[in-house]
Amino acid sequence: MRVKFGLNGTKDVPLTEVTPENYIVPEGEENTYHVIQEITTFDQRTGKRLSKPRVQKYGAKEYKSIARILKQQGYDLTVLYDPTDFLKKQEQEAEERRALVGTKKRELEQKRYEAEKAKMKAEILAELKEAGIIPEKKPAEQKSKGGKK
Repeated sequence: MRVKFGLNGTKDVPLTEVTPENYIVPEGEENTYHVIQEITTFDQRTGKRLSKPRVQKYGAKEYKSIARILKQQGYDLTVLYDPTDFLKKQEQEAEERRALVGTKKRELEQKRYEAEKAKMKAEILAELKEAGIIPEKKPAEQKSKGGKK
């Protein structure tokens, strides 16, 4: 299994040498628990390890209940990657996106309201001028009143 080695390097090591510090999380699997699990058994005569550890991936919600059950069954569990920080960051980003969408939505509604208000005002003024309630001023009269010739 490939693990971190040195500052920027990687190397291939057996699964028994993989630790949470040197484990490389595969891209796209940041939202799951990565666990080495095994029921450790040895040969009684030679002391050679008979069991083989396995890397298992569990969903964030299911891991807590499954870990308890596996421990009861005799499994040794080593958590290589815990996604809680990643999930909190993801939830925070989603909340920021929802807030941004909410503000954009409110801005659009405000613009729509202002446009509708201006349209209604123009219609009402046009109806009042048409009915003769508001006298229409001619542009020529406005210039001659205030300006000198």
